[in-house]
Amino acid sequence: MKAVVDAAYRWSVLSRCIAATAGGYAVVTLLHLAMIAVLPWDDYKALLFASQTGYLYYTGIIIWCFAARSAKRAWFGLGLVALPLALIDAWYLVHRGLT
Repeated sequence: MKAVVDAAYRWSVLSRCIAATAGGYAVVTLLHLAMIAVLPWDDYKALLFASQTGYLYYTGIIIWCFAARSAKRAWFGLGLVALPLALIDAWYLVHRGLT
């Protein structure tokens, strides 16, 4: 028996791919800066740690985007994680003087 793949399914897979690649990259970038702001080390040590562990987080985000029940939930989850990270980053940049 041949399964029929409709356009809605294909758009859902495309949306998950974009969420996993572009959204995951954005979240990991926000996470890098947030780790620099939160970790009690020097900036270069915190950046080195964040960069080395970033691949683990990015892999987890990709897996989660495809494990979510729908593409809408994947995007919602990325936004839910990105919002507090963006607030931490904004606070850090404002208090650091944008230098």
